[in-house]
Amino acid sequence: MRKLVPALVALIMVAAACGDDALSAAGGDPCERNTAVGTITVVTGFDFAASPGILDPIVAEAEGYFDELCLDVEIQPGFAPQNHTLVASGQAQFANAGSFGEVVKANVDGDAGLVAVAHYGKTAIEGLVVPADSDIESLEDLAGKTVGIKGDLPFSLQTMLGQAGVERASFDELLLDTFDPVAGFELGIDALPVYKSNEPIQLDNADFAYRMFDPLEADVPSSFGMLVVGENFLADHPEVVNDFMRASLRAMAFSIENPEAAVGHALKRIAGNEGSFLGDYTEIPRWDVEGNLVADLTPSGEGYGQLDLDRLGAEIDALTDVGVFDELPEWKAMTAPEIADSIYDGGAEVAWEPYQPNG
Repeated sequence: MRKLVPALVALIMVAAACGDDALSAAGGDPCERNTAVGTITVVTGFDFAASPGILDPIVAEAEGYFDELCLDVEIQPGFAPQNHTLVASGQAQFANAGSFGEVVKANVDGDAGLVAVAHYGKTAIEGLVVPADSDIESLEDLAGKTVGIKGDLPFSLQTMLGQAGVERASFDELLLDTFDPVAGFELGIDALPVYKSNEPIQLDNADFAYRMFDPLEADVPSSFGMLVVGENFLADHPEVVNDFMRASLRAMAFSIENPEAAVGHALKRIAGNEGSFLGDYTEIPRWDVEGNLVADLTPSGEGYGQLDLDRLGAEIDALTDVGVFDELPEWKAMTAPEIADSIYDGGAEVAWEPYQPNG
């Protein structure tokens, strides 16, 4: 994976800091430049869920932020563990990723060319659930049991298990074709990876008693709500990427300040997506949990989505220690923190000047 050259980084930062004049000097009229790129495809990590890295592009589109920057954006529902192939092949330019570990693994194993440009969730969002009456009292008790998985075992749980000395080969894995946690347990699994903002609420609503192993309690470094861009698209269109992120970061602030309106935009998408099992009963509580985590864990004076390289590095160090990576990857080359940093320019608010008036 190639590293972003200093000249490219400088162009991104100058363009964001100086506005239209710098962009015009770098590549002509910014509105014409963005229009010339054509349709920019974004693939979500889980349907049209009200989750960081998914909700912000949805809101940016619905509130007209992309239009104001002359960006033609198409948002497609997807599933995070599979998104890297779409970006690698050029079928999508941006995608939501479940964690930074997921991003790095895709790059190491498949040369996916993913570059992290937003880091919203600065903690683990997953947990491992077992029925309340289960004989699994510790992680070591998973040996010989069956764990239901959706796509893959989340990286925060891989770290948690590895730090507890539990080898992944010691338990069986059953690939589930349902996102209903009750239905999953009815298949006879013994444990289920969950998003703490989603499946536990469904289990509570179904009066299903459970216990949870939480990576947070084990001090596992992790992340969620990542936005990534293809390295080739970033290299070819740095100013366009900057504008896309400017709209998305503004949309994140809107979503935290206006949760009902933001989730409403996601629900409209969900209603139009035939076969979706999401609804207000899942997405309102999901954003209540995840949006508050983003707000609470963003350091004072910083903007939402800025990359915390210390946290991301600790995450990859931990995954390397437990054997997910054979050797420590060159993970810094898979990040572009300068984009969000330049958009916020030392503050916590996105400076906003549209290229054209609404309408």
